[in-house]
Amino acid sequence: MSKRPNILFLSTDQHSWNALSTHGNSYLHTPNIDRLHRNGTSFSKSYCSDPVCAAARSSWATGLYTSETGVPFNGGHLHPDIPDLGQVLNANGYKAFHCGKWHVPGRDVRESFRTLYYGKRNIGAGGAAYYDSASTHAVANFLTTYDADEPFYLQIGYIDPHDVCEYLHNHEEKHIPNPVEQGIISEDALPPLPENFNYDERETVLHRVCRRVDDALIHAAILKAVRGWDELQWRYLIWNYYRFIEKVDAEIGRVLDLLLQTSLHENTLIIFSADHGEACGSHQMFQKFTLYEESVRVPFIVACLGDGICVKKHKFDETHFVSGVDVFPTVCDYAGIEAPEGVQGMSVRPFVEGKEAPWREHVYIESNYWGRAIITDGYKYVTEYKPKAVGDFLPPGPDAEQLGVEQLFDRQADPGETKNLAGTAGYNEVIKACREKLLAQEAELHRRQIVHPNSQRVIWNWSERLRAYWQRDR
Repeated sequence: MSKRPNILFLSTDQHSWNALSTHGNSYLHTPNIDRLHRNGTSFSKSYCSDPVCAAARSSWATGLYTSETGVPFNGGHLHPDIPDLGQVLNANGYKAFHCGKWHVPGRDVRESFRTLYYGKRNIGAGGAAYYDSASTHAVANFLTTYDADEPFYLQIGYIDPHDVCEYLHNHEEKHIPNPVEQGIISEDALPPLPENFNYDERETVLHRVCRRVDDALIHAAILKAVRGWDELQWRYLIWNYYRFIEKVDAEIGRVLDLLLQTSLHENTLIIFSADHGEACGSHQMFQKFTLYEESVRVPFIVACLGDGICVKKHKFDETHFVSGVDVFPTVCDYAGIEAPEGVQGMSVRPFVEGKEAPWREHVYIESNYWGRAIITDGYKYVTEYKPKAVGDFLPPGPDAEQLGVEQLFDRQADPGETKNLAGTAGYNEVIKACREKLLAQEAELHRRQIVHPNSQRVIWNWSERLRAYWQRDR
């Protein structure tokens, strides 16, 4: 690589790792993301830092975990003194551009990036039908006219398949018959129910209060609706989800085709990932917000359509645990820039080039402020912190005495996470080891008090509900 490369970061929203045809899913067709795989390295053990939009994106922007960024949920607010990727790149010889969804509350994207398309009114959580094609058009103009001497970094935040959420919201106020009754589609055309549709009900209190109880903290109206669904309605949700993915795959294809029509493609590194996944019926769950695999495991591909950058092509990396915090240091590595002090992630560049480097033995995930997970080769450990009686708005941890319900899943014998092994004879040492990994990981974090009043209000309201359930259970 004779000069610093252009870097293109393509992201989709709410896109699970297994919802790609290149990953063996025969119920959808993603030829353009598949093209990235053929021209690069796909990381099979790739996970978000937190399974919700704003939180995960704050990790992309900073290389930090969400208890450090100030955005541990969608109502968070990025700490103002944390440098973001655009600021770092612009200060070190790159021109940093943004197009599409940003969704990092507390940081005006226009002050950190040159925006190709963001609108007078900020692009929100959804609206792919309006925004995604407009983003592609803006990128088309950029790629065909860029002639600056400096290399560029361009991140394109596509919204689909997030609009599956809008499909779900349609069911909040009315009963919609299944699609076969309506004559929309034949049963044979629908994907099957997930094998892990049924689930072990011994879940964390946090998960139950947020997603299972009648007055759930998150999307209670949708929960009420799906409880009355039959099997065909769940399968139609999956069918719709796959169509949204195919729509965004087509947008990505247009960008790749445009890039190939320019000389830029020889020296442009492409990173593709998603902020988090989508449950899509697994564990009778919808959307994200959970620590189950479908919500936290995401695609992560590093590619180059030309030969100007060293990239191992058509390769699955099934060895290394990758996290959303790794996007920032990976970009910095390729850009020849030292990542800011305190960044938690690491660059995946050595593995893309077929080299070895010291690496983590597990991945760490946070969720809904109090939720935590540790994933190793053998097991997934899920737990929670109990809300404090007197809240100090400091994200919890490490505090062994404050840990709540635990879940343990054997990743080899039970990949669908249907049998919680916590409390089962013979697994105490495994749980102890996972708990120690969690506490050690959290001891390395620079957790900071949440100071924004709106964020404090969310924490206070949620903690009141959670404490009430803990007291009832006790």
